[in-house]
Amino acid sequence: MKHQINSLSLLCLSALFCFSTLVGCSGGDASLAPVSGIVTLNGKALPGLRVTFYPEPAEGNANPGPFSTAVTDAEGKFSLVDRYGNPGAMVWRHKIEFEWDEMDEQGLSDAMEGDGDGKANKAEVAKAQAEMKKFTKIPKQYEGGGSAQFTVDVPSGGLESYALEMTSK
Repeated sequence: MKHQINSLSLLCLSALFCFSTLVGCSGGDASLAPVSGIVTLNGKALPGLRVTFYPEPAEGNANPGPFSTAVTDAEGKFSLVDRYGNPGAMVWRHKIEFEWDEMDEQGLSDAMEGDGDGKANKAEVAKAQAEMKKFTKIPKQYEGGGSAQFTVDVPSGGLESYALEMTSK
């Protein structure tokens, strides 16, 4: 009889473990909602811009979940996916940050350092600077922590055609 109780206990524990594993794996995208939109600066679309929604910490919940990101297309449009590749963003309050997807700031830094001798490679520096000039400067007030940094509450129904309109003024 003692053997049956142990077997039953083991069976129950195994079932509980399997159930909790399934819930944990499938629960990751349960709180996601679709988010798509457009990013403009002074009314002009910004193609090639990485848009990232970071869930804001809340009291008692310093890490509410994964960020979501997308790169704008030729028309400045984006559609978010979370860091695990699931479409959408968490149903939560987010801060939004921007960066150029192809900008090679590391390339400029490496060119400035040269070949380890501390002397900048002037040709490589000029090339990196010219490459970086093709990217529109994002106004400082929209950078992380800036006075005009976007925040948004993503509702359970999601956001379609959400406009992130920046101005250089």
